[in-house]
Amino acid sequence: MTISFNGQITSVSGIPIVDGVHYNLLLNGRQIPSTLLNAPLQRGDTVALELFFRPGGRSQGDTGSDEELQYVEERNYINEDQEDYS
Repeated sequence: MTISFNGQITSVSGIPIVDGVHYNLLLNGRQIPSTLLNAPLQRGDTVALELFFRPGGRSQGDTGSDEELQYVEERNYINEDQEDYS
């Protein structure tokens, strides 16, 4: 994930956030605004980033088939115990 100088997410896994590409940021399963990217986390918190691609640059309120909507999800688990990652 790349974050600009003003705190906005500009790309995820090399995919730029442009027209037709949107994201949701989740903390413990709840959607949060990107302005909370610098909020302190607690042990056991789960941070998820859902990346959405809407063909033709359709906005989130547009109706359409769910099959037309594709997404990629990245999850990071915050834990102080390094042995949990092996």
